Amino acid sequence: MDILGLITINPMSFNIWSLRISLTLTTSIFIIAMVLAVRAFLHAKSLDHKHLDSVKDKHASPQDTLAESVAKMLWATSQSEGAAGQPAPKEFLYDATREVAQNNFNGLFVNRIYMCANLLPPIGLWGTVAGMIVIFLYTGDPGSAINNGAIGAKLWSTYFALMYYVLLQGICVCLDVVAKRSINRGLQVKI
Repeated sequence: MDILGLITINPMSFNIWSLRISLTLTTSIFIIAMVLAVRAFLHAKSLDHKHLDSVKDKHASPQDTLAESVAKMLWATSQSEGAAGQPAPKEFLYDATREVAQNNFNGLFVNRIYMCANLLPPIGLWGTVAGMIVIFLYTGDPGSAINNGAIGAKLWSTYFALMYYVLLQGICVCLDVVAKRSINRGLQVKI
């Protein structure tokens, strides 16, 4: 197959290599997102109230779980005084702490997983389009194995990309629920 008279491509090898590239990219991105998801679930693990009450007055560290971070943040802000010398209202402290913790968790984990998930469908579609190019540019027999196999093989790249996409979207929904539970657990410390 000649492309503009400049490049000659063997349709069979082009089909195989483009499929390998597409599947490798989608699977690599999926694995990266799954590693982030595991880290997110571990970060949002549930802790008991006694532990949270015992650590709330300690300094925050990067190793803290989500609930520990929330408890420490709530405790620290409840101990400080406002501009008028009065402590801030508890409702404000709870709401502000919840919002900061949720935004932090989303920024560290959920938004990155969503980004990985949103990259997958275009990469899978790229694989299918590459197979269609082989079919449309190949001047041989339209019913040949190359033409029939090109689009069939390429549809696998789209299939896996969409399957990975749906799984990651579901994981993000679960992470949102787990994070809210962990944040609410951290907000139950005594201030």
